[in-house]
Amino acid sequence: MAVESHTKRTGWGRVIAALFYREGTNVFSVLRNQDFRNLWTGQMVSFLGDALAYNTMTLAIIRMANDADVSSGRLLSALFVLSALPSLFLGLVAGTIVDRANRKHIMIGADLIRSVLALGFLLVGNVDQVWIFIAVSVCLSTVSTFFYPARTAMLPAILGKDELLAANALAQLTHTMSFVVGAALAGVMVGIAGATAPAFIVDSITFLISAIFIARISVSGAPPQRAAVPAPVVRSISWMADSARTLRTMWGELVVGLRYVVTDQVMRGVLISFLALMLGLGAANVTFVPLLINELGMQEEGLGLIRFSQTLGIVLGSALVSTSLAQRHKARDLIGLSMLAFGVTTMIVSVVTSYALMVAVLFAVGLALSPPQIVASTLMQRHVPSAKLGRASGAQGTIVNVANIASMGAAGLLMDEIGAREVFMGSGLLIFGAGIVSWLVLRGVEDVPDDPETDEIPLPAEGPVPVTNTTEAHT
Repeated sequence: MAVESHTKRTGWGRVIAALFYREGTNVFSVLRNQDFRNLWTGQMVSFLGDALAYNTMTLAIIRMANDADVSSGRLLSALFVLSALPSLFLGLVAGTIVDRANRKHIMIGADLIRSVLALGFLLVGNVDQVWIFIAVSVCLSTVSTFFYPARTAMLPAILGKDELLAANALAQLTHTMSFVVGAALAGVMVGIAGATAPAFIVDSITFLISAIFIARISVSGAPPQRAAVPAPVVRSISWMADSARTLRTMWGELVVGLRYVVTDQVMRGVLISFLALMLGLGAANVTFVPLLINELGMQEEGLGLIRFSQTLGIVLGSALVSTSLAQRHKARDLIGLSMLAFGVTTMIVSVVTSYALMVAVLFAVGLALSPPQIVASTLMQRHVPSAKLGRASGAQGTIVNVANIASMGAAGLLMDEIGAREVFMGSGLLIFGAGIVSWLVLRGVEDVPDDPETDEIPLPAEGPVPVTNTTEAHT
């Protein structure tokens, strides 16, 4: 009995370690740094405001569309697709600017601009004005494309290298929990109070609060000093020339990375896994809430519990795959089996008719969702030589981002034509089939790193240029 109790304690200890520890460091320990605490507090408040506004907007569009007896599919599809485009097209430009400007000033300016833009949501009163939701969301996404790389670039100036992993883990945990709380509050506001304006006002205020906390950071956000340029005109010409050269080099490296992604066995398997996941998730982002409300008959206030159940599954799935599962099973098996499970649970979502059962199914969906993403990323990092990893990851990310946008666009159109349940069933079948394909492609791949000295990819003629990662999944 004592042995069993000890085993349980050890098991729970591993789960807790997977959730709150990174490389033996408690993720909350970074909050002892005052500058990071200011950045984290501002972002926690801002994340909550974003989640509140996002979920309120989704529920409001569905309600207005139902009241006007029109379909919400195309409206939601346009909202999600157009909001995702700025990060795809402006990411490289934003990173170039962030590397040449004061990161702290960029973040404060972005928050102030977003605070004003968020008030534009208040202008929407009926379904004919949903285009304002879309236009404001695109503007917010454009400004955010500059904010997030600036925040990423500020972290190394605030924290030591050994604290960055814990800081990023805490930020992700905060983002996840903020989304759950925001969804619950949005459901209560729209479902019970029938109000949307408070959510958008709160979102605007949270950007102001974020700007205040960022302004309290003592570290300067100025980039490393460059050689002096004699005149503003010359400085501008030099900056434009550097930007053009950087973009040309990035494009050349992206092409090389694309070639490697489609010819390397491991990268093909990883790409298939991520493509299937994003095709499924993109469609789910558009059709999930309409399915719950229009097909399942869920009241808006029930959205919070649904999001919490799925998030709990994601958290526990991440913990399990990070501890015992990864030690006992090969990566190719974890990817294939978890994708099969994700496909099956997605198909089950399409046939569930009970709210209580849907809560349980969404927990299972969350459990199956994390492992393929975590394991596929780790497999890529282990097998792809360091000199190729940046280009391979960038090329893979671009392909997946395009697939996600295409999926969201197609889902809205298909939902109007065939229904949300049928879209979910098709997504589940796609993910299930891709799970089989990815397992077959990865068959024979062992969980050991390749020789980093072999099969080197030549760089473009102009040589490498440091690039800041400029995209972030922002729900």
